[in-house]
Amino acid sequence: MFSAKAHYGLKAIIYLAQNTGKGPIQAKEIAVTQSVPVRYLELLLSQLKKARLINSNRGKLGGYLLARPASAITVFDVVSSLEGRISFVSSHESIENDPVEMAVTHFWRKAEESLVAYLQKMTIEDLLHQTGNGKQMYYI
Repeated sequence: MFSAKAHYGLKAIIYLAQNTGKGPIQAKEIAVTQSVPVRYLELLLSQLKKARLINSNRGKLGGYLLARPASAITVFDVVSSLEGRISFVSSHESIENDPVEMAVTHFWRKAEESLVAYLQKMTIEDLLHQTGNGKQMYYI
């Protein structure tokens, strides 16, 4: 299970994606619209900036912007920048002489690989489309 960091971080990134082209968005606006405590959000935005997922501008008209298009930011990028490595089992948990332990450890590792692959496949643009606010792309 992921913490509130991942949940709130994704909400903030999606809000920034929804407002692309409108200029920098202040942390207070994100916090109010997304029901996130502003002080906590500022910590998350700092981590997202450090991961180069968002940029910030200082000053009266300052705020936050996506560092790259929503289609180029994956859910994995956001979650891993806030939560660290995604791991269901640590490497020392597998006991090589215990077939049951080995089977369970193998199961958790496969589940971890599947989750990571899914998070790497899903982009912020994909989530934005699910909100009904994404711009539809039509291909001919």
